[in-house]
Amino acid sequence: MKKHSKIAHSTTDCSPKTKNKTNELRNLLLIISLSVLPFVPSLHGDFVFDDAESIVNNPIVNGKDPLIQIFSRDFWGRSIASPNSHKSYRPVTTFTFWINYKFHGTSTFAYHIGNIVCHAIATVLFYQFVKRLETQFSYFNVALPASLLFAVHPIHTEAVANVTGRAELLMTIFSLAALISYIDEEKFDWKFTALAILSTFSKEQGIMTIPIALFLDVFTKKSIQFRHLQMVLLFLSIGLLRIGINNFQSAKFSKLDNPTAFIESRFYRAVNYSYIWLYHIFLLVVPANLCFDYSMGCIVPISSLSDIRVLSPVLISIVLIIGVKFWNECRILSFSIALGALAFLPSSNLFFTVGFTVAERVLYLPSVGFCVLCAVLWTKISNHCKNADVILITVLILAASKTYKRSAEWENELSLYSSGLRVCPMNAKIHYNLGKVLGDSGLTKDAEKNYWNAIKLDPSYEQALNNLGNLLEKSGDSKTAESLLARAVSLRPSFAVAWMNLGISQMNLKKYQDAEKSFKNSLTIRPNSAHCLFNLGVLYQRTNRELLAMSAWKNATRVNPHHSQSWTNLFVVLDHIDQCSEVIELSAHALESVPNESRVHMQIGSCYARQHDFQKAEEHITKAIHLHPTSALYHANLGVLFQRTKRLKEAETQYRIALMIDKSNIIAKNNLYKIEKAHSFNSTNP
Repeated sequence: MKKHSKIAHSTTDCSPKTKNKTNELRNLLLIISLSVLPFVPSLHGDFVFDDAESIVNNPIVNGKDPLIQIFSRDFWGRSIASPNSHKSYRPVTTFTFWINYKFHGTSTFAYHIGNIVCHAIATVLFYQFVKRLETQFSYFNVALPASLLFAVHPIHTEAVANVTGRAELLMTIFSLAALISYIDEEKFDWKFTALAILSTFSKEQGIMTIPIALFLDVFTKKSIQFRHLQMVLLFLSIGLLRIGINNFQSAKFSKLDNPTAFIESRFYRAVNYSYIWLYHIFLLVVPANLCFDYSMGCIVPISSLSDIRVLSPVLISIVLIIGVKFWNECRILSFSIALGALAFLPSSNLFFTVGFTVAERVLYLPSVGFCVLCAVLWTKISNHCKNADVILITVLILAASKTYKRSAEWENELSLYSSGLRVCPMNAKIHYNLGKVLGDSGLTKDAEKNYWNAIKLDPSYEQALNNLGNLLEKSGDSKTAESLLARAVSLRPSFAVAWMNLGISQMNLKKYQDAEKSFKNSLTIRPNSAHCLFNLGVLYQRTNRELLAMSAWKNATRVNPHHSQSWTNLFVVLDHIDQCSEVIELSAHALESVPNESRVHMQIGSCYARQHDFQKAEEHITKAIHLHPTSALYHANLGVLFQRTKRLKEAETQYRIALMIDKSNIIAKNNLYKIEKAHSFNSTNP
């Protein structure tokens, strides 16, 4: 028989291990892509909503105060011990803002890059966490669909597109990393402790990482171990540390922040809280109409048994019963419900009052449980439905599209507040915020309209009354402004700014005694207000009390050396009463504080000219022109100086420049006429 030789074939390694690695890499690339792309419109967004307070005006972040004070200040830069503090202690998040500000200032692009990267990291960690849950519960094919939903869920837009939302992102990153460490390590270890602490000091909700880990062991039927006792001690230690940092005080919020907390009836307060919990769940399930603020008329409080929403506690009970029912049938489903509930617990108002009605940002960590729940339900549907994949893809496309659109709405305050008004047209606070933005943009009439709408919806809205009064005062309607501002201070007698604005309106209406009382009321509440001291000085000047006026302006410059208007008015009056020597004496201090204020340089130059120090006078008047080249008065005054020193050609040039800017300038017109007349006389009489 003829022997057949064996032929050696080269083969590709298609082992299960290699396939798994390829699949994992594909999954990770898909997850990262979907966690980034829907948020691209936010990359060039402005600082909006809470960003000004948490970043731009935060003295820790902007470097006005030492970084070490990060441990004694709240998230908004106020002393954590202050009774006015919100008690939001998040030094980890604030530190990341400090780094951003140090390298990028107020350029927002890098801040938004940081937030999107954080969301991508959180999504990858979520995927790794759910992979471990699959092993723990022996329930598979959940990690990828859950992670894809987490990546694109529209409820996450506020946390990602709003820079301040980084607190949620960091808290969730450290929480998921801690839970992964807890599952991987059989013993209580330092990594879990460190990550749980970092999560808590990124945002307060992070403390719930510990009970979530304990509940995981309950649902996986693990016996009580020594590490469980250690976990309880860790939870108590971090909790006591937080209470100690807060100086054993709780944050104080107003009815504007959380109206439900101020409902007197315990029954209706409980009913309203139940409805708010359900509303948060509804936003997770149907994130169609999203809003940056749900207070002040967005959600009408339940106050009658005829209101169908009064059944909210019943629906909450049904949800709990369903969770208990699935305890043994599908433990991963029960755990996902428990995870979401535990993560939301600090925002539930059960243990302490929070400063909001509904907030999308607080659902970032609870959505971990919701996304797992949805993925479990999808796997159950896929067993009975051939089109389950189509359903999943459709949901992901719709969610990603909504997130993309919503990210664009967070681009600037005008688009954000306009979108909020479409969802909550009865929200007085949104009308107020839109009024502020429109007013700052110079759209006075539109701003007035929104302020009137805010007041119409909430007649006791003292901030809207103050802002509208201030706006009307600037447009010349002092009488209406006075009426609105008087209402504002009657509603809140401690409203210092409103008292000051009321004083301005009364002063312009020549009600000088009333104006003086209003200014003094404002200064009693806020004695270090340079702006109020300045206005009081203006009142004294108008009533011919120049010594008191100068005293008020000196106090204003003492309180705030950078208050240029006070320096200018002070120097004008000193010049007027022939006290130029005092102007020159104060000039060094003034220019150290306001070196680029043209009016201050002009007044100092005028005083030097009075003292015949023409060189110094020219230096300061020239500097004033350099800072404000389109001032006809400055050019005319320099012309006068040149004319006094017999530099007639240079004087003529300055007068002509002044008249090019302002044809009606009397000084330039008269003096130029004299020079031209002198030229004419000299030419006819050689």
